[in-house]
Amino acid sequence: MAPVAIHDSRMPQSSNNAASSSSQPYQPLDYVPVHTAADFPKPKPVPKLAYRSSTYWNSDCPIVIDNGSSELRAGFALSDASDRSSFSPQPFVAYDNLISKVRDRKKNFTMLLVGNDVYADGLSRSSIRSPFDNDVVTGWDAMENVLDYTFSNLGIDTDRVQHPICMTETLCNPAYSRGIMNELMFEAYQVPYVNYGVDCLFSAYQNQVGQDALIVSSGRSSTVVIPTVAGKGILNNSKRLGWGGAQASDLLLRLIQLKYPGFPSRVTPWQAQNMLEELCYVSSDYTTDIKGMAMMPASHKTYSPSSWTPMEKSDVIVQFPYADALPEQKSEEELRAQAERRKAAGDRLREQTRKMRLEKMMQKENDLKYYQQLKEFKGKERKAEYLKRLENDGFDNEQALDKMINKIEGALKRFRAKELGEEYVEDEKTEEPTYPLVDVPDADLDEEGIKEKRKQRLMKAGYDARLRAKAEKAEEKRLEEEALKRDEDERINNPRVWSAKMRKEYDDAINRIKERKRMKEMLSDRKSLAAQQRMKNITALASDAPGSGSATPTGGRKRKKGGDEDTFGANDDDWAIYREIQNADDSEEEEDAYTNLSAIETRLLTLDPTFGPDDTYAARLARKNRLTLTFFNGPGGGEESSIAPTDGAPLKDEDPSKPDTDPESIKRQHQLHLNVERIRVPEVLWQPSIAGLDQAGLDEICSHVVHSFDADVRARMLQNIFCTGRHTGYKGFEERLYSSIRAIQPSNVSVNVKRAKDKRFDAWKGAARWSVKEQDLFRSTAVSKQDYEEKGKEWFKEHPMSANWK
Repeated sequence: MAPVAIHDSRMPQSSNNAASSSSQPYQPLDYVPVHTAADFPKPKPVPKLAYRSSTYWNSDCPIVIDNGSSELRAGFALSDASDRSSFSPQPFVAYDNLISKVRDRKKNFTMLLVGNDVYADGLSRSSIRSPFDNDVVTGWDAMENVLDYTFSNLGIDTDRVQHPICMTETLCNPAYSRGIMNELMFEAYQVPYVNYGVDCLFSAYQNQVGQDALIVSSGRSSTVVIPTVAGKGILNNSKRLGWGGAQASDLLLRLIQLKYPGFPSRVTPWQAQNMLEELCYVSSDYTTDIKGMAMMPASHKTYSPSSWTPMEKSDVIVQFPYADALPEQKSEEELRAQAERRKAAGDRLREQTRKMRLEKMMQKENDLKYYQQLKEFKGKERKAEYLKRLENDGFDNEQALDKMINKIEGALKRFRAKELGEEYVEDEKTEEPTYPLVDVPDADLDEEGIKEKRKQRLMKAGYDARLRAKAEKAEEKRLEEEALKRDEDERINNPRVWSAKMRKEYDDAINRIKERKRMKEMLSDRKSLAAQQRMKNITALASDAPGSGSATPTGGRKRKKGGDEDTFGANDDDWAIYREIQNADDSEEEEDAYTNLSAIETRLLTLDPTFGPDDTYAARLARKNRLTLTFFNGPGGGEESSIAPTDGAPLKDEDPSKPDTDPESIKRQHQLHLNVERIRVPEVLWQPSIAGLDQAGLDEICSHVVHSFDADVRARMLQNIFCTGRHTGYKGFEERLYSSIRAIQPSNVSVNVKRAKDKRFDAWKGAARWSVKEQDLFRSTAVSKQDYEEKGKEWFKEHPMSANWK
């Protein structure tokens, strides 16, 4: 697989490579160099030691095996078995502690791959197995395969391994697991004796940590804190945090998958581990850094690194492999013709819209002419015939016809005023209608007169209601003018109180708009509580409708008794009633809310000097959107210009679903932007609750461990805090550990934190040095074949490197 390119946005490039095209405003790559990180380790031939011709032949030089859950490191303790001071500078072999069995069906052959060879191809990667479950060996067949491979690479071709073994194990390794390892060593390889020790204690021995120290070791599956007194590990006071490199890389992978659910390439766990080790770092003040990343300036007009926000400064781009699409090469003539077609299409669309409006108005004029002619029949024929004619045209009475004529005349006047660019003012009717039959007694009227009197009484009631509404509207206008006058007086006499009140009204209007949007989103989701409650209300209303058979007016009571079953909504067609009842009114209310917000905003911008463009609702949304886009797209990804739609609709010969062939666009689609994740994942060591762990943080664990000792021992431990393990390789790890422990210790106590010189091989080097320099102790505390046969396979002898229980 092609390599993965990692771009660090904190390191600016020279300006020679900066893009000058204004058509591509999003150009964060102009400021970042390119680093490469291998996707999977390439299988390499492991050299084999010429064992029989070396000084190790017929010697008792120990074989040291650092049996880590992520990587196995093995080799002879001495570079020359004849020289007891020639310690090996590093292990002879080191590879991932994995196996993979691949079967060739054509040749009916099964091949066993060990170490980095398991990454040879996709088939071998799909069947990878580890001997470990967390830190404990559980897959003994896989463990035996790895050890066979290891001894083979060390050149041991005899029927037994005649060298003593010094092997590392995890803290609190179960006796059963150690017993199976003893069985494997003595039964399968017939070693003379074997000794076990904790890897972090060997690392401390290699780095010559003091007799009283506090060891912090973080590996693949866990993090442990071990105090040492007089050079011995005190297991009774040790603590374990269930968080290591495997959990951290898994968290980073899940965060990436959540952030980019539609990413075109598959992000593998190996790539996540590579990004964790290369790109993540420990923040010195996590809370402050996160708050700083969440704050965005009101405006951002340049892509210069000097103007980048904390989010942009911490951004790192990971470029995944991609295949360049061949873009269509168009000549200038073709581009010019395309622009002309787009312009012509826009002109045709505008012309069609204008013709449709004209046709609609012409139809209204024809309707108006017809209705006016219909009204002329009133004086030409009898009243009953005239009413029959109106009924045939869909009118109940003459007033309905007059109402329709007035409505069409108003629409035509508005259209003409709009065409002329004038403001339409509705004509005020000054003629008061008369109702002569209202006060006439019924005894003086015939049957037709009585019916007409009832109609006039209803019309008079409606007219009076309109007059009252008009008066109420005028009164409301008067009260509104008085309120505006009081508001203006308050602004002049007490501007601070006025500004606070107006800002509160502005915030309330924004909150109402947000609440309306939230309710609209909830109603669009069938499973939301609001949508279900509204559907129940609709069902209750529908049950009162004539001919409704889905429910009854007393459906709730009957349903409790086991009567009718409410199945409304089970059919997808039932939900279409939403679209019929919510469109018009909701849009009008939403428009009124925005109009009110705009009016308040205009007054504040005009009259309040402390309220600027950066305080408006649009500016707030822009800042929020820019923060989100920067989180996803990195520096420059939050600019409006980078997401603004292009003018004009796509032409018929331009398929919008056609894949993008722009090389830069395809390149950006295969990019991951890491910013918050770079400090969020390592922060779990100090705040395990971020990952859902109900455990104390690393600083609290260290403080709890040292406070279980006397004051003088505690002081010496705090002066010798030693960090080891692959998962402590974050940049800023020891500085953050120092500051967090220093903050909870008395001011007169000295705190010193140091890191392992070689966090990868120091455990192996320390075991090799200890097995040679402390040869007598190494042999006396080892488990021999005789001990194994006489005392059982779980027999174990304690020593300083095994973390004593006492």
